[in-house]
Amino acid sequence: MMTKRVGAWMMFLLCLLALSFSATPYSRAANQVLVGARLALVAVLSVLTVREWWKKQKGPSPSSDPNDGLLQRWRRWYHDEPKREPGP
Repeated sequence: MMTKRVGAWMMFLLCLLALSFSATPYSRAANQVLVGARLALVAVLSVLTVREWWKKQKGPSPSSDPNDGLLQRWRRWYHDEPKREPGP
């Protein structure tokens, strides 16, 4: 519980720091860095989403758990959910 609170405060402070660059002479460089980081994040998430979709289109493989994709693992990690057992 405490680590989530510390993480939330760190994200808040980092956002304030990033927003504070708009009032400095480095605002143009900071804007370019933030836009680049956003585009990189969108690209990575898009590739992961297409990869999961592609795996689903190919059909389930006999040796893999259908609920154990990368995005599902990240979701379970973020929400601190237990791993689900595969159904019959």
